[in-house]
Amino acid sequence: MNPTPAAAAAAARRERVNPFFVIGCGLFLLSGAFMMQWLENSSIAEARAATLAAAQAREAAREQRAGKRQNYAEREALARAEQERIAAEETAEKARRASLLADAESEARARAEREEMARKRAAVEEAHRAAAETEDAWKRFYHPSANCRDPSNNATVECVNEYVKAKREFEVKRATEAAR
Repeated sequence: MNPTPAAAAAAARRERVNPFFVIGCGLFLLSGAFMMQWLENSSIAEARAATLAAAQAREAAREQRAGKRQNYAEREALARAEQERIAAEETAEKARRASLLADAESEARARAEREEMARKRAAVEEAHRAAAETEDAWKRFYHPSANCRDPSNNATVECVNEYVKAKREFEVKRATEAAR
């Protein structure tokens, strides 16, 4: 079973692979590998950027909470200082009153000063009570959306805008109620 010369030539032509085809396939595979590497590197960079952004948002939220705690601590310190000042004034008033009891005119002045101190104390206590009521009313009024309850989302623009909008509505509502 010898093949004919024409059949042998046809078989040789069929078995022979075009070198340009092989080179083209190789270039195609190499370009695909480079494309995959490039895409993988860009996704890693995006993941790093997202991680950095999340860390910055957490840090901003942490700073915001620290600022709120500091404001609360400052108000507490001011209230304590005011109470201490009032107590010192009352002590000084008692000492002054003890020395002035002999004179009726000085007693009338001392009574007027005591009444003035009582009015000041009442005004300070009223201011503290109003501040506490406002804080409690705000806590009852403001309920952040589900997305903004997550501490990592507190510093996002949407959450800050939601907070500011709610604060403005609350202040308008309080002003309207106070005007009645």
